[in-house]
Amino acid sequence: MIHVRAGDDPEAPHRGTLRIGDWSVPCAVGRSGIVAPGLKREGDAATPAGRFPLRYGFYEPGVFGDAEMAALDFPFKPKPDSYSWIEDATSPDYNRMRALRDGEPPEDRAAELFDLFVPLGWNDAVPVAAGGSAIFLHAARPDMSGTAGCIAVARDQLMNLAKRLRPGMMIDIASADTAAMPQVHDDAIESVTFHGLKPGPRVIVTGSVHGNEPCGPKAITRMIADLRHGRRRISSGSVTFVPVVNGLAYRHDRREGDRNLNRALREYPVPLVNEDRVANVLCPMLRAHDVLIDLHSFASQGPPFVLFGPDIEGGELEPRVQRRTEQALVNAMGLPFAVYGWMEAHHRSLATQGRADDIGFAVGTTEYMRRCGGAAVTVECGEHTDPASVEVAYSVIADCLVCMGVMKGEVTRKSGSSKVLKISDAILADSDDDRLARDFTTGEAVKAGEVIGHRADGTAITAPHDGAIIFASGRIRAGTEMCFLCRFVPPDQHPPKSV
Repeated sequence: MIHVRAGDDPEAPHRGTLRIGDWSVPCAVGRSGIVAPGLKREGDAATPAGRFPLRYGFYEPGVFGDAEMAALDFPFKPKPDSYSWIEDATSPDYNRMRALRDGEPPEDRAAELFDLFVPLGWNDAVPVAAGGSAIFLHAARPDMSGTAGCIAVARDQLMNLAKRLRPGMMIDIASADTAAMPQVHDDAIESVTFHGLKPGPRVIVTGSVHGNEPCGPKAITRMIADLRHGRRRISSGSVTFVPVVNGLAYRHDRREGDRNLNRALREYPVPLVNEDRVANVLCPMLRAHDVLIDLHSFASQGPPFVLFGPDIEGGELEPRVQRRTEQALVNAMGLPFAVYGWMEAHHRSLATQGRADDIGFAVGTTEYMRRCGGAAVTVECGEHTDPASVEVAYSVIADCLVCMGVMKGEVTRKSGSSKVLKISDAILADSDDDRLARDFTTGEAVKAGEVIGHRADGTAITAPHDGAIIFASGRIRAGTEMCFLCRFVPPDQHPPKSV
């Protein structure tokens, strides 16, 4: 058995050790560290945890002699002259090695790192699309920097490794804190709670309400590990972490399992679909807490931001808003901008569809929390695949827990948000063929009368006023929001920076 352990150093999660019996050597894993198998995604630069078979390897004949390799116990084959390991999740050959076809470019991997490599038996029996591909043992870069998900050892240790491999050998990959790694299941939700010995607020932190948003699970997993290792300490109250709320959607790397969990959130006496069953577990969990921090990401490019409740307490749509608490959280985060007005915009949108009485459709996690008397913020940490979104999510968790007095430490950002936006309009699609005029970045400014999209018949969709675009959708369906238009709130009307 080969044992790989990494993650002792939170500043360098890719550094680890590979061990076979009494022999051990430093190794590098994915730049994003080691993740639970259910969290692995194509292109996330993470190494999946678990035990995987090693069946065969390849070597460069010009570097390693045929006789030398034939003398090894493990089956190595000469590397083909022209091959490709398919990483296109839409290809029927996904996570397969095959000969190049006419017109296909050759492999662009750094050749010297793959003079000798061994594929791991990850996601290869019946490959799950986008579940991760091309995980190998191979040579590390001279600086032992993180990989794209593979496991790498120093080049001068390659033959020492090859000589110790045996037919049928397995590799066991785990985080230094294996217990902190969340498990993802379709039929269960995992939560981890830390209790302080002094009274205080009960905070809940959720990730992956939408399954294609991985920053929450990664940041939450890291915070759990830091608390378990004593790098962070709970001082009062409690915090419950739910790394993956929607396991079915997460496993399939899609926004929804059967429907959008963040719409019409309530308990269902007769649950019919996945999200109904998730809601029946999630809603009681939310009611048992005082503060919700819900971590999300978005499809377009742009800076992170936070959504908070309405600007008044006791309003008709959300009468029980804990405005002072939510504003304290917003200020602690110090993100580039903050947004409010979600329920009002949805109410107007539903009214245009003749569904004004269906305001419950607009209720998601934060709206449900407010209806139960709690405080809640939705944090959009960045673009789905941007590694920086994980750092934003982690900092948000830390700053909010410190702000609430639940965790010891100091808030790292104290400036509050530089811009405040109020959602004014939901731009709805009349047809699946409606289109936005371009790929809007989050928070991108537009002018009144500017063309922001087109209907299926070519009619221009124009901005009714100056403002900014958020949640520009790349997948438009009739009756859903193409994007939201916001108004800039003048500085003298911003919520106070201290409460």
